[in-house]
Amino acid sequence: MTRADASFEHFLTRVRTQIDARLGVWLDARVAEARVRGAQVEAVADGVRQLALRGGKRMRAVLLAAAYEACGGEGGTEAVTAAGVSMELLQTYLLVHDDWMDGDATRRGGPSVPEMMRGRFAGSRADAMSVLAGDLAAAWAQKALLEIRLPADRVVLAAREFAAMQEEVIHGQVLDVAGAARDAREVEAMHALKTASYSVRGPVVMGARLAGASELQVVALTAFAKPLGVAFQLRDDVLGVFGDAGAMGKPAGGDLLAGKRTAPIVDAMGEACAGELLARVHGRPHAAGEDVRAAVASIEACGARARVEERIGALVAESFVALDAATLIPSGRALLSHAVGALTERFA
Repeated sequence: MTRADASFEHFLTRVRTQIDARLGVWLDARVAEARVRGAQVEAVADGVRQLALRGGKRMRAVLLAAAYEACGGEGGTEAVTAAGVSMELLQTYLLVHDDWMDGDATRRGGPSVPEMMRGRFAGSRADAMSVLAGDLAAAWAQKALLEIRLPADRVVLAAREFAAMQEEVIHGQVLDVAGAARDAREVEAMHALKTASYSVRGPVVMGARLAGASELQVVALTAFAKPLGVAFQLRDDVLGVFGDAGAMGKPAGGDLLAGKRTAPIVDAMGEACAGELLARVHGRPHAAGEDVRAAVASIEACGARARVEERIGALVAESFVALDAATLIPSGRALLSHAVGALTERFA
């Protein structure tokens, strides 16, 4: 490990430790408040608490803190811990609703919030409580954001970005649920809204705004973050087809069985050598294992995987060009540079 790598790992550990500590205390207080309002309210609040504290890489909080330092923010990462907590609560809200929409019973190695609600409430009330749990996490995310102790004008600008990325995530989710993506361009447009907005661009821009960055810095960091966010999701798309359940928590062919229209799948659907094999398993959760393996192999054989990998490389290169052009504190620029690898160099 180089000195630069070690510095980034130290930064990751420091931010994650700060977030985990603040998040635990903060959520305990919220659950205690809910308890006063009744056992049902407490059950919903505690479901959110359990999921938020159950792991997670905290990369959104790390990106926010790195951008804050890169733009010369005062007080170090501790000054924006509340913003990092807000990002984690936003992620929790989205996971709760995702699991409810997809009917998933597990998340982060434990029961999903909808599964917890099914264990506590009967029938349709469990569905209603699952939606309300996500809504509660969203409210908490805004509450935490407004606890930042930095100049009000900076907090307002960060809050505007926070609201914008929430809107984009919902638009992207609508496109995803509708299965509207028909080609690579539409897949990337969906990813830019649904994932890149709140996973990379939003945290980076919020960190810059909280540091009092200039408009030129914000523009440059946006140009850095947008392609990186799409590359991050394209990497997830590859893992969703070629992943390893033991190593990555993503079984090979998982996205095929779920009927998702991700980059390698949409690309391969247009190839004669893969289309028929994909049709046997796409959106068929009980498809035979040999058919799944054949479909996965066909995506590789027709060149779809290679084309997505090439696109990831091009987006990463675009991101680095923008980062190099930005006027930033050198140590902060280095942190953002290392974050590129952390987000895109995950392999099946």
